Amino acid sequence: MIFAFIPYFILKFRSKKSSNNIDLNKSLEQQKSKLNIELIYEEDSPENMTSKKYLYILIGSLFDYFQILLLNIFCYNCVYNLWIFDIIFISIFSFLMLKKKLYKHQYISMIIIIVLSLGLNIIEYFKFGQDENKINLFEIFLKLLSEISMSIIVVISKYNMEKTYCSPYEICIWEGFFGLILHIITLVIINNIGATIADIKYPENFYEYFDNYDIYDFILCIVVIIVAFVYNVSIFLICDYFTPFHILITSIIKECHTYIQKDNNLTLNILGIVILILIAFMFLIFIEIIELNVFNISYNTKKNIDIRAKSEILIDMDYITTPKEDINDDE
Repeated sequence: MIFAFIPYFILKFRSKKSSNNIDLNKSLEQQKSKLNIELIYEEDSPENMTSKKYLYILIGSLFDYFQILLLNIFCYNCVYNLWIFDIIFISIFSFLMLKKKLYKHQYISMIIIIVLSLGLNIIEYFKFGQDENKINLFEIFLKLLSEISMSIIVVISKYNMEKTYCSPYEICIWEGFFGLILHIITLVIINNIGATIADIKYPENFYEYFDNYDIYDFILCIVVIIVAFVYNVSIFLICDYFTPFHILITSIIKECHTYIQKDNNLTLNILGIVILILIAFMFLIFIEIIELNVFNISYNTKKNIDIRAKSEILIDMDYITTPKEDINDDE
């Protein structure tokens, strides 16, 4: 995540370069007027906005650390798909923080998505039916907590972008920095007490890992860093340009990997792919990329609301511009 400083500074450099090309002959009075207009709409001073920005980033970092800790220590072997419930958690947190409410087509889509997700979990149950512990309620509960944390992270990030105008690259950099410190501290503690993390095949002594470190491990680390960098930056950019809900597209794509692997459960894999396609279709309806005009369920999509708003403005403008004599004649 820290490697997001690369695109961040590239954009900063380009922005500075383009600003130098702006016509510098504008009068001081014009610049002052523009500044006054901008400051009218500022709720906080720049100092307060900066402090709030880093406070929100720190809160997001703590939730990110908590989520990763839960997944790596307690939920590493949990195979069930609980990411689908993020759509509920993001809806709740978006309503509380961003004041965003859902409409009829979104509620219908959400219900169908949740029902279909139960089908995915039934498939997982039968695919891993030979395991001793088919259902571990404590593990499922903790994984659900990790999904709640993930939902809070993306909504806080969106709130930070909207209220303090924080760059998604900045959020990625600083969350990565805070997360790095927290994970180093955790790693030192785990190493000192000689603990192992779940069933992950780490050596009991962390320093033993470096005794067998070779060029292949180095290449693997670089690949993992690049993939994680692209993934995390993409999450924040999607959240910035669209909505927190849109990040669930990445979860749907990742889940496809589970059902295209070669194993003996071909029928279950095909069924899983079909369910994922249906989930993707309903999700596209939820985020209004696909619009269904059945039983008027798409009445309150963003597109239709905009059309109605423009129509009302045109009607009002016609009323204002129409002479009073013509209005009386019509009456």
